[in-house]
Amino acid sequence: MNMSYQIFGDLPPTTLSTDELRKLMVSVFAANPGSYYFTSFINHLSSIIVKEGNGFNAAPNTTYTGTVCQTDQTRICEIIWDMIIDRHLTIGGNGHYEWPNFSVTERGKIYFANANKK
Repeated sequence: MNMSYQIFGDLPPTTLSTDELRKLMVSVFAANPGSYYFTSFINHLSSIIVKEGNGFNAAPNTTYTGTVCQTDQTRICEIIWDMIIDRHLTIGGNGHYEWPNFSVTERGKIYFANANKK
């Protein structure tokens, strides 16, 4: 008999390099070049990682329902800040002009669309 498990809470730490994580984020921004709230973005990115089964070593017969762990959230935040410095993202969105809201800039829309084609 096969047992199945459901894990609530943080995902195991990802095995993605910073560059691989950045590429995943670029694909998200290319597909949806809008405004984001950091927590919602983390939830969305986590669901992609779980769905694709890419980026962490999932235990057999286990369903994960949480988000990426705090260490990976910090890495994601650092990548976002790098993208802000590169002017591909900006602080604010949806009428809120402070962090943790952020948006893809016009420059970023072009960059992410082209980067995702490679």
